[in-house]
Amino acid sequence: MKYVKIKSAVVLTLLLSSVACKKNLDELYQNPDGYSNAMAQQSGVSIIAGFFTSQLSQGFFLTGDYGAVYHQLRSGNRTIASSIQAYNVMAEGSNKALADVEHDWGTGGFNETVFNMVSTQWMTPILWAQREYNNSPKRSKLDSLYINLLHVLKGYAYQRATDMYDKVPYIETGSAGGLDHVKAKYIGQSDIYPKIISDYKDAEAALVNLTLSSTEQASFTQQDILFGGSILQWRKYINSLRLRAAMNVSEAMPQLTTQVLTELQGKPLLSDVNDVAGISDVTLIALNRICNELGITRSYRERVDECRAGKKFLQDVMYCTPTEVTKNVNGKDYTYFSGENSAAGLAAGTVDPRVSYIFAPDWSGRYIGMDTKWDGNTDPNSYLNKMLRGNYINDAIMTDVSKTTYYYGVNNSQSIALAGAAKTDLAKRDSFLLANLRSRLANYDDNQGNVGTENPLVAELNIRPEFNFAAKYPTISSVETELSLAEAAVRNLGTVSGSARDHYKNAIILSCKHWYNLNINNNYSKSTLPALPTTMDDSRINARPAVEYNADAYAEFAAQKFDAMSSQQKVQAIFNQLQLHYGLFNFEVPFTAARRLIKYVGTNPAAMYETFKWKERMTYPSSVQASDPDGWAQISGNNNPDLPVWLTGRTTKWKNALE
Repeated sequence: MKYVKIKSAVVLTLLLSSVACKKNLDELYQNPDGYSNAMAQQSGVSIIAGFFTSQLSQGFFLTGDYGAVYHQLRSGNRTIASSIQAYNVMAEGSNKALADVEHDWGTGGFNETVFNMVSTQWMTPILWAQREYNNSPKRSKLDSLYINLLHVLKGYAYQRATDMYDKVPYIETGSAGGLDHVKAKYIGQSDIYPKIISDYKDAEAALVNLTLSSTEQASFTQQDILFGGSILQWRKYINSLRLRAAMNVSEAMPQLTTQVLTELQGKPLLSDVNDVAGISDVTLIALNRICNELGITRSYRERVDECRAGKKFLQDVMYCTPTEVTKNVNGKDYTYFSGENSAAGLAAGTVDPRVSYIFAPDWSGRYIGMDTKWDGNTDPNSYLNKMLRGNYINDAIMTDVSKTTYYYGVNNSQSIALAGAAKTDLAKRDSFLLANLRSRLANYDDNQGNVGTENPLVAELNIRPEFNFAAKYPTISSVETELSLAEAAVRNLGTVSGSARDHYKNAIILSCKHWYNLNINNNYSKSTLPALPTTMDDSRINARPAVEYNADAYAEFAAQKFDAMSSQQKVQAIFNQLQLHYGLFNFEVPFTAARRLIKYVGTNPAAMYETFKWKERMTYPSSVQASDPDGWAQISGNNNPDLPVWLTGRTTKWKNALE
């Protein structure tokens, strides 16, 4: 939807913004700055329509948010490692000592955001719309539609919150809840999930036979900044949310999962490549404020250490395998990675096309990522050392004693001057160069602490899709829906149309097309509005994939690998696809999936760092104890990051290598 059409939504959001800043639950439901029927009539829509559009534009709800995403990148990525912070796996960067994400400067923004938002701005427009609806002497068809959809959005908000914390303050919206002096009651996943699953069912049923006049449709189209007024898309969204909820309770309430799967037969689900429920930065944020102030890309720019590619995805999931070579130099054997198989594999359909869509190679053109395992540099032939050694092993610096400076990088723009014994002793050069490159990588000297530069020593995330300001924030997508159906089929959780293989294969095809589109359709540059950072190299900005590789051929190759797996391995593979697809955009869904799958898979399916404790849940804001002592009494016993949430079906914390 074009920017001009949602100006009223932005105004409504501003009118409601003061409520979002309040942390005292008792002050939650005050009249939001006197927004009134008169103001709604002046804008040409009902007050309920205004609250509906305002709800869609809430911060970190269906869009990203700079602050929230920043902390989820920093701390969330230390929890499930969707990409690699190099200094956390290298002796040159940190110590091999157990750390957590609970006691550092990022804790508050990481743990508290979702709780604070579901307790304030995510609920406020819904409750005020409900009050207006309840008090309306004559309810229009559109207002009834908006209330129905607001109940869906309420369910989505509570699903996100209860996944993170288990018990959260819950308000029934049928009577406008807290607006009628009903205090929020803390309830957990075992109570919330049956409620929202039932609400989703009722909401979708109300849309099945709904018809709108041309005038009503035009008004709905203008107010609906999520799906542009498409009733079918709303039905697909609601049913897919219901499927997500059913899968989330599959360990704790398998009968409910089976029931939902049966009831969803024949109903529309998110199924197309463009079926992404989310809103882009350019829809809601002033264009000049996106990259440097309010948009999610600011968080990517400031958290460049989250942008290193991971071995788990490139090699273990996408079949981009390094070529290992042993070479005798001056009478000694050295092992190194000479390259990898992407060139031939992409053409043949044996390497995932997303290698070239999601990731960018190192300066020499290699797609080789870093491992999450600790590299203390005690093994000269460790994975990391073999990767870095490939930079210089064939250079004359290794065999010509008169050459004392090693040049590398694009146009030989980088150099390492030999010192000490390495200047005169060829046998000392491998260890000298290796130590220097390791230090540069650990300290981000290879990219000057910026993403999208031309001389990185390891593959990283591609800036073209990540910095596409028009990307819809993927709160849920057709890829997740297909993977949920695949998992349900593998685990025999209920009736599923189509085989696990077919759904797994289709998820890969959809994801390949999604990431190709994000990459190839990025038309932003350093001179557009919004603008890409000036620190990025033009060669990276303009590096579109040469072709759209055959996603069908690769998906069939991956499906054949899938066929040979055990049930547990298949569920792990399904999770890998979920984590790969959502990447840095969506931490919450893979985090919830990882926790609930530990019991079935038998270990943690996420790519864990050895040096960080596993986290089972978010902890509550400390302010709750003072602002709501009664509520605190209900939740304080669960305010423990080592306590698994109910939906995991576990009571014992999963522990990694150092715990």
